[in-house]
Amino acid sequence: MEVFYYVVFGALAAVVAGLELGKSGKDRVATTSAFNSFKNNYVLVYSLMMSGDWLQGPYVYYLYSQYGFDKGDIGRLFIAGFGSSMLFGTIVGSLADKQGRKRACVTYCISYILSCITKHSPEYRVLMIGRILGGIATSLLFSAFESWLVAEHNKRGFDPQWLSITFSKAIFLGNGLIAIVSGLFANLLAENLGFGPVAPFDAAACFLAIGMAIIMSSWSENYGDPSESKDLMAQFKVAAKAIASGMLNPSHQTAHNQICI
Repeated sequence: MEVFYYVVFGALAAVVAGLELGKSGKDRVATTSAFNSFKNNYVLVYSLMMSGDWLQGPYVYYLYSQYGFDKGDIGRLFIAGFGSSMLFGTIVGSLADKQGRKRACVTYCISYILSCITKHSPEYRVLMIGRILGGIATSLLFSAFESWLVAEHNKRGFDPQWLSITFSKAIFLGNGLIAIVSGLFANLLAENLGFGPVAPFDAAACFLAIGMAIIMSSWSENYGDPSESKDLMAQFKVAAKAIASGMLNPSHQTAHNQICI
């Protein structure tokens, strides 16, 4: 059965890669060497960051179950992670704008590496801390990197239309090909090579560390518009109102979704 999955997903990955690399000249946009270097640097970093995220997914639940926790305990761990991401996600964008997007990206790496390290402990409280750190990291992953890219792209004076090229490459690799390869690699480490369910988390930490080194050595810092910055407590109040509004008016949201559909 494992061979079947390797063959199927390997073939799909090869087909997708072939379609991307086989684009005709009409589909390609003439750019500059400076932009290509910038694009390749970001795509490499983003792919490493996403691999650090994708590698953890397949074995989170299994690892907790191996430590002897039941469904209720595991459920609370997941809720802690999602809750952390929900709360921190409401202010992470503003904090990154104020403190620096590069610094926020480095914080993502550190938070997720620490989260991976906690997976070596069977202690419930340590794993809970890891889930909270993972939730914070997830919020940073899907906000800080793209914010840095857009600001840096504009600061360097590149054609605004070229921004879509970088995004398409990053999504193709980070959320497509890397996702497939990471799942297969995690299975290879944990099952085929016999390193156990913690091995994918160690591999994720290594990829994150490599990406962090590239960020620290090659990325410049950029910030948001200071005129739009707000007090931190004001941001929390706005976020709390938004969350409370969504919880108190679920029927309104459902009706809105039905209308949109």
